[in-house]
Amino acid sequence: MANLKIILRTCIFCRGKFEQKELIRLKCLNKKLSLYDNFGRSFYICEPCSLGTDNIKDSKRFEKALCKECKNKDEYVIQLKEILTDVR
Repeated sequence: MANLKIILRTCIFCRGKFEQKELIRLKCLNKKLSLYDNFGRSFYICEPCSLGTDNIKDSKRFEKALCKECKNKDEYVIQLKEILTDVR
């Protein structure tokens, strides 16, 4: 019988390990966040973190993590909220 491995990925906000299919995959291209389209570098966000972007304290933490991933300081939290409302 084949031994299938579960693919684990890390959420950039909480650093939790989850199965790849449970996460939302995003990328940063030209200072804008978008869903991953099989081109370029990407990062993952878990479902609990995507629901917790409304809290002010958490949004600053999310903004810091997004700036680290995207190597730029723009309003990524607002873009993230727009993308997440479209995905849900």
